[in-house]
Amino acid sequence: MPELPEVETIVRGLRPLVRGRRITEVAVEWARTVDASSLPLERLIGDTIVGVQRAGKFIVFELASGFRLAAHLRMTGRLMVTRTSGSVPYAKVILRLGRGGALIFADVRKFGRVRLFRGDCRQVLGIGVDPFDRGLDEAAFKKLLAGRRTPIKAWLLDQRRIAGIGNIYAAEALFYAGLRPRRRAGDLTARQRGLLLKSLRQVLRRAIAHRGSSVDDYVDAEGNEGGFQNLLAVYGRAGSPCRRCQASVRRVLLAQRSTFYCPACQQ
Repeated sequence: MPELPEVETIVRGLRPLVRGRRITEVAVEWARTVDASSLPLERLIGDTIVGVQRAGKFIVFELASGFRLAAHLRMTGRLMVTRTSGSVPYAKVILRLGRGGALIFADVRKFGRVRLFRGDCRQVLGIGVDPFDRGLDEAAFKKLLAGRRTPIKAWLLDQRRIAGIGNIYAAEALFYAGLRPRRRAGDLTARQRGLLLKSLRQVLRRAIAHRGSSVDDYVDAEGNEGGFQNLLAVYGRAGSPCRRCQASVRRVLLAQRSTFYCPACQQ
């Protein structure tokens, strides 16, 4: 599932292709792709896309009318802009655009969802603070973690706390912060909290700079793979030597998810 760096890369690719484009027609090829809580997508007809933003793992199209269309790619969803009206394999939602072409949500496994709504993204989508939010300083981070007995790895994956972090970047941030994934979130010291917040942001920025990680099906809006998978320190490297100390990277199950860590570098 694409995480924050992959979604941010897709957003940056889509923005110049759709901003200012008028939606002339809407076709829903798979009804369940439209979230049950969504307003009817037909309301988009005649509206104009004025911006594209990221909200956690959601890609959000902002419309001139004040509506917002949020897309969550899940496992195999993909958003693309075509220059012609030709068919696209596995297309589930098609927004035809003025001056030709279309914005298409394609999804092989049909897990992705789109939702049309009005209102604040965080409130409507039920997501927490963005890792790059200026208000997320060490004091705010301490408040979020206070009293939490959840393992820190599982806490980082909770989209209601901090939005956009998934399995890959939680494991990588914990490695660079020197923290074991099973440490209780509320037990971190001030120094450890500061290191984790700094490491999280550094890892995300590096991943964005390399256009995300293609470890499964992810490609960007132009169909290109990311490059950060070649720089991963621990994720997916069980049994391989740690890039820092040469100890063998370990894999464990935590909250039914594989997690990876270095037993020497992470305490």
